[in-house]
Amino acid sequence: MVLAKPQPFNRTRGAAAKSFVGQILLHTVTYPDSSKVAFSISLMDYAATWSQPYLMKVFHMEELAFKKFLDDFKSSFFDHNCQHHAEVTLQSLRQTGRLSAYTQEFNSHACTVGWANNPLMSLYQHGLKGNVQLAVAMALKAGQTIEGIRNGLPTPIPPLAPVPQPPTPMQWTSQPSNLVHTTDSLTPSALAEPS
Repeated sequence: MVLAKPQPFNRTRGAAAKSFVGQILLHTVTYPDSSKVAFSISLMDYAATWSQPYLMKVFHMEELAFKKFLDDFKSSFFDHNCQHHAEVTLQSLRQTGRLSAYTQEFNSHACTVGWANNPLMSLYQHGLKGNVQLAVAMALKAGQTIEGIRNGLPTPIPPLAPVPQPPTPMQWTSQPSNLVHTTDSLTPSALAEPS
C-alpha cells in the first residue's frame, strides 16, 4: 500500500491538528517511537518553539516516547472546547451559498453537540436562506413532511371530493325535495302593512 505524504502541519488548532495526527499515525504505524517523532517534526515548522525540545532530542539521539510527544501535541493544538464551539457555530450558522454546503457544515457540527432532532431541525431551518425557508414552509403547508422533503418524495395528493352523478330519468320527473313550497300567494294586499 502506498500512502501520500502527509501535509505539513501549519500550527492550526482544532480539526487540522486532529487530521495531522491521524495522517502521522497512519504513516508511522511500523516505525519505532523515535522515528515517529522525527517524522512528525519533519512535517512541522522547525523554528516553532513548540517542537524545539523534541527536535533537540532527535539530533542528540535521545530516547523519545511517541505517546508523550502525542500527548503534548494534543494538549497544545487540539480543541478542548469543541462541544462549546460546535454549539456556538450551530447557533450562528447561516446559509450563504449552496444548500449542500450549508447542510454539510451543519451536519459536521450537529454530530459533535449530540442534541435531539427537534432543536437541530429548528436551527437548521432558521439558518436557511429566506427563499428556501419559504419553499419548506409551503411544502409543509401542502401536506409534505420533513422526511419527504429530505428524501425528495412528492407531496401527497389529497383525495378528491366525490363527483356528483348525472340525474337519472326518474329524477328528472320528480320534484327535488330540498325546495321550499308555499301555498300562499303573495299579493300586493298581503304585502301592505296592517292598519
